[in-house]
Amino acid sequence: MSSIQHLPYSTSDHCPLLFNTASDTITKRSPRFHFEAWWTMEEMIERAIKESWEFSSGLLLEKLERLQVRLEKWASNIRRKRESLKRKLTKELEHLLEKERDDEMLAQIIDTKIHLNLEIDKDELY
Repeated sequence: MSSIQHLPYSTSDHCPLLFNTASDTITKRSPRFHFEAWWTMEEMIERAIKESWEFSSGLLLEKLERLQVRLEKWASNIRRKRESLKRKLTKELEHLLEKERDDEMLAQIIDTKIHLNLEIDKDELY
């Protein structure tokens, strides 16, 4: 709680004041919000932002806070899906590499490697 205190004075006719703005309660600050570069590589980012903004009401700061929460949840969901996809692609590639290779099999191996490398590149941006 803040307080104001009159301090003693001797030579001046001015009465000094001490403003104490320190709070007795410790407020927990939320971690800083950072817009991540890899979000721009995701097709759904624009839709997530637009939906959050259009369906929010209130003052600008309230809308921005809701957008922050929405984007953090969206990013967490994307990360989980990406990890799952990378595991799936890795297993698929292992399975393809064990098979006998013909032209069709080589095309599938190349396609799977490209897809897996794209997902890995997204992680490196993060």
